Amino acid sequence: MEEGDIVLCKVEKVTNTITFVRLPNGKEGTIVSSEISPGRIKHMRQFVVPNKTIVCKVLEISGNNISLSLRRVNSKEKKEVMQKFKIELAIKVAFNQILGEDSEGTQEKILEDFQTLTEFIDNARGDEKILKEYISKDKIDSIKKITEKKRKSSELKQKIKIKCLKGDGIKKLKEIFSISDKKVSINYISAGNFTLSLTVEDFKKGKREMQEILESLEKKAKKYDCEFSATDEK
Repeated sequence: MEEGDIVLCKVEKVTNTITFVRLPNGKEGTIVSSEISPGRIKHMRQFVVPNKTIVCKVLEISGNNISLSLRRVNSKEKKEVMQKFKIELAIKVAFNQILGEDSEGTQEKILEDFQTLTEFIDNARGDEKILKEYISKDKIDSIKKITEKKRKSSELKQKIKIKCLKGDGIKKLKEIFSISDKKVSINYISAGNFTLSLTVEDFKKGKREMQEILESLEKKAKKYDCEFSATDEK
C-alpha cells in the first residue's frame, strides 16, 4: 500500500473529529472530519457509520499512522475499487464451491504469495504451472474455468489541450499524437481540445500507464513549441 492508493475500508468507530477504519491489510486507518466531506458536517453518520464499507484515498503513511480521505475519491475511482471487490468476492465464492473443505487452506497458501485471489487468477491465466502449485489435480479443470473468464475492462479519460504557437500545427499534432498502443484512442473535440482514452483491466496499473503517456505527449509538445495541459475527465 502506498500514498495515493485507492483502498476499500471498513468503518469501525466514528467520533465527531476522527473516523477509524480497518484497511485491507488489517491495519487501522484514520479519517479526520475535514476529509470526510467538503464543507461543514452537521451529522457525521450521514457519511460514515460502523461496519459500513467505504472507498478511501491514502493520504499519508507515517509509521503505523495511516491517514485517509473519503472526499478525495471520485466516482470513477470508487466504481473501480468496488468492481475489484466484487470480483475478489466472486472468486472466493467459486473457490469455496469447488474446493469445499480444502478452500480455506488453499486460499491461505495462495495469499502467502499473492496479494489477492484476483492476482493469483490473473497470473494463472498465462501459466498453468501456477495452478498445479496450489490446486489439487482433480480440481484444476474447474478452477481453470475461472481463469478463462474475461475480465471486464474500464476506460480512463483525459481532456487534452494543445496550442501550437508556430506554423504547421496540424503536422505537429500528428507527430505529438503518434501513439502505437492499440489501447489508446484520441478524439478531436474542438480547436486545440481532444479526449485521450486508455482501456485498462487494472485501474492502478492503468493510472501509471496513463501518466507515462501524458508525460510522453508533454515532452513531444515542448519539442514542437506547443502548449500542453491535461485534466481528468469526470
